[in-house]
Amino acid sequence: MYCHSARGCLLKRVDSSALKYDVNDFGVVSAILQLATKFEVKHLRADILRGLSLSWPKSVAQWEAREARCIGPTGVYEPRKVITHPILIINLARAANALELLPAAFYDLSRNSDLLNLLRGKEHSSRFLSTFIVNELEGREPSMPCVHRMELDAARRRVCQSAFEAITFEILRDINGTVCQRSSDPLFAIMDAELMQTREDPLGRPNSVLRACEFCRSEFGVAVDAARENFWQRLPIWFGVDSGG
Repeated sequence: MYCHSARGCLLKRVDSSALKYDVNDFGVVSAILQLATKFEVKHLRADILRGLSLSWPKSVAQWEAREARCIGPTGVYEPRKVITHPILIINLARAANALELLPAAFYDLSRNSDLLNLLRGKEHSSRFLSTFIVNELEGREPSMPCVHRMELDAARRRVCQSAFEAITFEILRDINGTVCQRSSDPLFAIMDAELMQTREDPLGRPNSVLRACEFCRSEFGVAVDAARENFWQRLPIWFGVDSGG
């Protein structure tokens, strides 16, 4: 029997019939499925996916059978006692390229009240970022001690205003979030609106387009700190959580 590696050979000896597809053994099943996928042990992968499909099926008839198993002796629906949380399945399905598990997992997740709180909280946080952009960036006036305020040249007088306009454009385009893999992070975006003013360009030079004077940058920094603190204090309300203070 030819194997690509020692691990591959060991996987071929795994008895998939001994695996249990319940909450307690999910870690074992997950690890073996990912290894079977990586080392192309196709029969083992197929056996595990068949076992997982009992809880994350393709048909409504199988789904109803799965739901019946979630009802305890007293008639109470308790899926988490017998079936893995759908978020873990979603992560496994993507890691092992087992996309057939996703529809049922996403549906199961959509019924979760915590998910509804998550979506509401995400909406509030996105709205907060939009309000911050409107109130603190769009049309921002230079500070009273701005070094460019008394410039005779009109373009020079608008250096700091132009910098904040460029920052606004950067945030709206979401370039920095995409580059940093934080495109859905309003708290980071607010902070980055300040940090990008001192960030160098790809050649290691100061990026003058995004750089306001020290006085305007300092005043904006105060607004950023206040906004981030305000944002954080609102989280319990947004996500429907009683944090006890």
